[in-house]
Amino acid sequence: MSTRVVSLHDSDAVVKNTKTTWSFAWGLVSPKDIDARCESKHLSSATNTTNFGYILLSTITLGIVVPQTITWECAPPDPPIEEL
Repeated sequence: MSTRVVSLHDSDAVVKNTKTTWSFAWGLVSPKDIDARCESKHLSSATNTTNFGYILLSTITLGIVVPQTITWECAPPDPPIEEL
């Protein structure tokens, strides 16, 4: 299962950043914020995914442990426009 959020312009960037986050105690202990480390300071898209193993772990622990994988793409840098 996945959810994808796309910014104003979708990017065809080859570089994708991925991180797995863990929530505990039914979301009361949420994961730390992720530093995207984008050169342009903007994201092009972000995708939140889960798989059968993550769902099974969440079910077995009755929601105490909930892992998710976040994948994001940075927007390309916007070069400054020079006067002619």
